[in-house]
Amino acid sequence: MSLRNLIKPGMGLVAAGLVIGALGFWGTQNVLHATSSDAFCMTCHSNHSLKDEVMASAHGNNAMGITVQCQDCHLPPGQIDYLVRKIIVSKDIIGYLTIDGFNTQEWLDENRKQQADLALKYFRSNDSISCRTCHTNVYENQPEAMSKMAKRMHTRNFEKAAEDRKTCVDCHKGVAHPYPR
Repeated sequence: MSLRNLIKPGMGLVAAGLVIGALGFWGTQNVLHATSSDAFCMTCHSNHSLKDEVMASAHGNNAMGITVQCQDCHLPPGQIDYLVRKIIVSKDIIGYLTIDGFNTQEWLDENRKQQADLALKYFRSNDSISCRTCHTNVYENQPEAMSKMAKRMHTRNFEKAAEDRKTCVDCHKGVAHPYPR
């Protein structure tokens, strides 16, 4: 048996593996992107006030003309963190299918505190990375539109040791969705 005969079948398998891998990667990326849209999120949250709350907030109705999408806050940047979070938030699909009344305003009102606390815990666990992705200049090169007090508070927070700093949601609770009392 010659070396040429051994290489040919192996190359076919490698080529097939590369094609299957590329198609799998492409398909996965398309599914992840499609399931990160507001339209997809609203299929399970269509009867909740969540979208209206964002639109009534500074994140949906601001002078810059920017409307924040669900995934901007609820999914972190970075491929691995994004994928892990997508898996975790898929529980909403299970909730939609199994919890009686999940897609009702009554359910949201009854469970808002618990859900808000889970969101705050998540934001604290990653130092509010989703906030800091858009709000990049709260510590340095602060915008002129920022009030003097806000500049002072952010500067003082930044001067602390990293482990002693507050994260965004410690002061800015309920920015997009009302935090229950």
